[in-house]
Amino acid sequence: MRILHRYILVEMLKALALALAAISAVVCFAMVLRALQQQGLGPVASLLYMGLSVPGAMYLALPLAAILAGTLVYGRLAADNELTACRASGISPSSLFWPSFVLAALAAAVTLFLAAWPVSESYYAAKRLALSDVERLFFSKLGTSGKVRYKQAQFDLSVDRVDGDILHGPILRHRGKRGQVYCYAPYGQVKFDHEANRAKLVVWDAFVLDEDGPRIYGTHVIPLELPTSVPREEGDLSLWQLLAVQRHPEIADQVRSLTDAKDAAVQAMMKNVQAKAIGEMHGRLAVALGCFGLVLVGAGLGMYFHSGHLLTAFGVALVPWMAATVLTMTAVKTVFRATANPGAGVWLIWTPNLAVVLLGLAILGGLTWFWATPVRLRHLLWRRRS
Repeated sequence: MRILHRYILVEMLKALALALAAISAVVCFAMVLRALQQQGLGPVASLLYMGLSVPGAMYLALPLAAILAGTLVYGRLAADNELTACRASGISPSSLFWPSFVLAALAAAVTLFLAAWPVSESYYAAKRLALSDVERLFFSKLGTSGKVRYKQAQFDLSVDRVDGDILHGPILRHRGKRGQVYCYAPYGQVKFDHEANRAKLVVWDAFVLDEDGPRIYGTHVIPLELPTSVPREEGDLSLWQLLAVQRHPEIADQVRSLTDAKDAAVQAMMKNVQAKAIGEMHGRLAVALGCFGLVLVGAGLGMYFHSGHLLTAFGVALVPWMAATVLTMTAVKTVFRATANPGAGVWLIWTPNLAVVLLGLAILGGLTWFWATPVRLRHLLWRRRS
């Protein structure tokens, strides 16, 4: 019996490792491609960014890889009639599912570990890496989207096109000493001072509008203070940091940055941060529970559909994983928006993942009963029901 359990568990671990590596590689490549498109990373920075994206890619890929491993291994056992041989040998049907519970607990533990600290820290490190070269990021955003915005520095800049460091048709909106200032010019140039982390926008034949009214300059120089720090958002916080922010939202970077804001704006930001912290924390914990249930669902569906082929197993595993993921993400977004009472919607996050666990237990229980019940009794019950 131990040899059989060890054999099933080893096969599931092999399938999990291969599926996790393949899916993580795809997710990691997608993250790097997105960073290249939005932030224009260089070759060395792209490799570093890829390495920092590995924990997040594994966290996203682990639930799908876990259910795929269960579906593939138990489907192969059913397709090769090994389950029939076990039944003929007098092996208890319920004992064959113990390896799935072991793998489910292992996958849930790894998911919880990744969600606790490595994922958030790697996300934040990757974000800091992408924003480290301010000049490259500045011109990359202008070249791809035609506009750049820094909330911390309180300025928006849009252009028609970029030719090297020459800006064609720059339109700048920023907050100066006299309030909001609008500036338009046919041409402009941005010069960076990396030591002071500042930039100067030099525009020619500029039209400037502020509280004193419109003015026209031959050459106008506008100093731009670039952000020196990268604030931590809710996705960049560990589980214990999220718990601390829920109790004391004033310690969040978004709230601490509102130094000159009114009390009403600070209170609104504190409620927003608190709601997002609650949704983020419960979302990570619920995903770990859902990973446990997905393995059980995969094992039961694999045995039921005899999905020993890779494509068949992937198709069977994709449906419950996608349903649980979409419902959980929708529930988390709902809690994010419920700033008045975010705790009231927590049950929406846990419901789909708890339903996955109950569904997995129900499928395994039904298969165990069907396997252990005599054939004549099954036929008799089936005729009565029909």
